[in-house]
Amino acid sequence: MKIIYNKRFPFKGYKAITLLKWIIVREDAKEYFTAEDYNHECIHYEQEKELWFVGFYLLYILEFLFALLYFCNWHKAYRNISFEVEAYTYQDDLNYLPHRKRFAWSKFDW
Repeated sequence: MKIIYNKRFPFKGYKAITLLKWIIVREDAKEYFTAEDYNHECIHYEQEKELWFVGFYLLYILEFLFALLYFCNWHKAYRNISFEVEAYTYQDDLNYLPHRKRFAWSKFDW
């Protein structure tokens, strides 16, 4: 996956975002972008491929909106998106991806 550094995107407070085959990292987070962060974004890439990219973004946004209504808190809603729960749970396990089961994100719910 190609890493692209950007000054304004993703938004402040976030280090990186995966869009298709690219990881966009905030310029000011460049020195703090770790192997675990890279693994987190690679997990998202696998999730995207499973849902043909468009499906991933659609479900991601819908789940975030429902979680936002439920929790009434932006950060809590973000951290409870099933895709994020899987990525945060396994980001420190650098051997997770070769053994990851398809649709593993679906077992995480709130």
